[in-house]
Amino acid sequence: MLYRLITARLQATSLLRLTLFSTPLLDEMVSGFLSIGLPLANKQLGLDYTQVGLLFGAGALAALVLDPFINLLSDRYAKRYWILGGLVLLGVGFALASIHNFVLLLGAFALIYVSISAAVGLSEAALIDQNPQESARTMTRWTIMASIGDLLGPILVSLIIIQEGGWSRLCWIACIACLTMACILGVQRFPRTAQNDDEEGEDAPSVRLLDGFREALRDTKLIRWTILSLLPTMVDEIFIVYATFYLRDVLSVNTSTIGILIAIHMIGGFLGLFVIDRVLLQRLSPERLLMCLALFVIASMVGFLTLRSAIWAGVMLFLLGVSVAGLYPIATAEAYKRFPGRSGTVRAVASLGTPFEVVLPYVTGFVADRFGVVASLCLLGTAPLLIILLTPGKSR
Repeated sequence: MLYRLITARLQATSLLRLTLFSTPLLDEMVSGFLSIGLPLANKQLGLDYTQVGLLFGAGALAALVLDPFINLLSDRYAKRYWILGGLVLLGVGFALASIHNFVLLLGAFALIYVSISAAVGLSEAALIDQNPQESARTMTRWTIMASIGDLLGPILVSLIIIQEGGWSRLCWIACIACLTMACILGVQRFPRTAQNDDEEGEDAPSVRLLDGFREALRDTKLIRWTILSLLPTMVDEIFIVYATFYLRDVLSVNTSTIGILIAIHMIGGFLGLFVIDRVLLQRLSPERLLMCLALFVIASMVGFLTLRSAIWAGVMLFLLGVSVAGLYPIATAEAYKRFPGRSGTVRAVASLGTPFEVVLPYVTGFVADRFGVVASLCLLGTAPLLIILLTPGKSR
């Protein structure tokens, strides 16, 4: 059944949209190379923990500074060239990362982070611009593809390690994948959108960039939806990290069982996105659906922390996966709807929340050190409460 559904969708979808929908898969896969495969580089280059932190810090800082400008300019000039340029530079970044030199590696990480924003972030924006009214479904399917990439990254790294491959081989695989996707996109025509007369990149006549950005910052509903799109970060990967500590240190679950429980959580996420895409988006308004999912997250979180057994932990993690997976795509889709045809401006506003994502792991770690891992999970568990408080009323 799932195979027939996917086949039908592929037949009804243009090659351009298929390629753009593949970029989150590529993003999560090569990002997995950076995070999971870095110990290979650590071994070959003799990096210490401080240098490893500097690598990720350089990337985050470069993205923090440049992302708003890239996103804003993408509303004036055709996104096609930003996406293609981002993919090419992403390939160059991984080629540089393969060289065993710390300074080059530092520059490579900065280039990779910025290129991901241009290539992947603007692929998402281009898909939204093609059909703004279907933004919720687009974002749900985008998140499904990203989840598949999350799975492929560790698998590929493991296969390369088994074959005694090193950091350089990982980097060259990522480089070839990025350049291949750039070639596939390069021969395709992007459709006309509201902010671009054609794909050749003429100036957008409608909105001056800075004036449009100020207008977006004054839109209170956009700001609320942007905050709502950031809050799911608290119950995403960082939650999994501290949930793992909770299972090990509080419930005394062994490592192999923890792996199974986390896999159950991921399966729940896939199922949740599938149900949202196929059923719930047709039956509930985005506001009501977001509220229902947030309530479901609260109930599952309470169960996870109070039912002290591995079996119940697995059940609650599955339910958390089902409910958490839809929070980000729904909120992000509603943010895009505030400014149809100006997805770059919406992304520029959203990029102002990057410091929150950077600081959150440190704050959570501080709370865990001072008050325990349960306290850190309670802190992260405030996300659905904030979502309920901030979700706007149903649009008329």
